[in-house]
Amino acid sequence: MDSPTMLVIGHEVTPETVLVQAGTLGSWAAERGVAIVPGVAGADLPDPAGFDAIAVLGSAEGAWDDAVPWLADEIAYLQRAIASGVPILGICFGGQLLARVLGGAAHRADGHHENGWRTITSHVPEVIAEGPWMEFHFDSFTAPPDSEVLAVSERCDQAFRLDRHLGVQFHPEITPAEFETWVARWTGTSIEDRFDELGITTEGLRAETAERQEASRVASWRLFDDFGRRIGLLREEAGATA
Repeated sequence: MDSPTMLVIGHEVTPETVLVQAGTLGSWAAERGVAIVPGVAGADLPDPAGFDAIAVLGSAEGAWDDAVPWLADEIAYLQRAIASGVPILGICFGGQLLARVLGGAAHRADGHHENGWRTITSHVPEVIAEGPWMEFHFDSFTAPPDSEVLAVSERCDQAFRLDRHLGVQFHPEITPAEFETWVARWTGTSIEDRFDELGITTEGLRAETAERQEASRVASWRLFDDFGRRIGLLREEAGATA
């Protein structure tokens, strides 16, 4: 039997970097026998109907910003995927974009941004631990109508589920290697200039990410196992060991 396949879409990076940014989603997939195929928004993407699931990763751009050159094509691609019955996992920007495509909204955070390791309130703690989870967003989403909100923070919705689709605002997939791809992107930019205001430092986030990596991996695999079982990607017994 062929392995189930998951397309993982990154933004403004190479396919090789997408695999790094997949983080614990990639290690989970390898352990569970799911083949990961990297893709990049704005480049040619394979027919979504050929995949068992699609994951959409983060981006420095806004899921609300129609001036982003590749955004309209990515929205159309996700609409095709949904019409084909392919379940989508959206992470941070990906969660915002998924909310938008499913009838919710993506918008500027307007002071409700979150940056660093944060605790959330989970309505399904057996699936989404209360954290802490890595957050790094200046935008947020309003969950789609009729969706089930799974987790929230004081500032915004943190996770929702609609049919077989799942969107999260936090970064369950974070690893030290992925974190370094973030550092490469923000070093010397206006994002880094805001760190004093945000009360964070690259060194502090790097150290905390390293310290929390194993606990975060275990929590993320629990979340991915639940998603995988719900969409039929995994057998019910999968995930007995993390």
